[in-house]
Amino acid sequence: MNKPAAVFLDSGIGGLPYLAWVKNQRPNLAVSYLADTAHFPYGELSSSRIIQAAAEAAQLIQARLNPSLIAVVCNTASVNALEEIRRTVSCPVVGTVPAVKPAAQESSTKPIGILATQGTVNSPYLNSLIAAYAPHREIVRAAAGDIVRYVEEDWLDDSGIGARDVMQRALGILKQAEVETVVIGCTHFLHVAEIIQDMLGGVRLIDSREGVGRRILSLLDESSPVSGEDHFYVSRSAAGMDRYRRFAELYGLKWMGELT
Repeated sequence: MNKPAAVFLDSGIGGLPYLAWVKNQRPNLAVSYLADTAHFPYGELSSSRIIQAAAEAAQLIQARLNPSLIAVVCNTASVNALEEIRRTVSCPVVGTVPAVKPAAQESSTKPIGILATQGTVNSPYLNSLIAAYAPHREIVRAAAGDIVRYVEEDWLDDSGIGARDVMQRALGILKQAEVETVVIGCTHFLHVAEIIQDMLGGVRLIDSREGVGRRILSLLDESSPVSGEDHFYVSRSAAGMDRYRRFAELYGLKWMGELT
């Protein structure tokens, strides 16, 4: 098995748009993706359990795939477990956190919304980002973990038809607060970003794909492994694996099944 330059880790398929951004910049870069289905969704776990699960997944990646870099493309895992993951593995680790800094820089004085999972919304790390980059701004947090399950389990089959019902409550909080900018603080939400944009109207959506992607590429030099075939793994095979196979095909990845 060829060594990948980077492995992207999330509890499900949320981080695939980050992999796509990187591949768009460096098409020949060898990459793999691990959906930690054994612990999906991270956003419904306690902080201590997130730390344990994400660190175990990172250890599995290093032991089996030995990449040059691991990208934790999950806000919940990053704000809770990034420090532990970096202690656990020897390769560089890039995290994904809510884009509070650019949101504060690129918006006026109106409220900033943060749309994320409960695990991210309640995290001390998010509090520290707000204190550092938006201490005098009104921040409106909306937890929407049900969107994660919808994207993971239903989005492919109903083509977004049910998304509006699932998102109505959380987006209603943001609309009522008359936010000007919304930080997409969960990678799963990017799959339905067009629907979010339509429901919120002229609100500006900000995510961290470019920032995270550029950081990944900055750590991978031109001699990083290249490949004509990129791989998609899960940490546990179970019912519904055909859905992951379809996501792999959608993003041009070869389905590899369970990483053991």
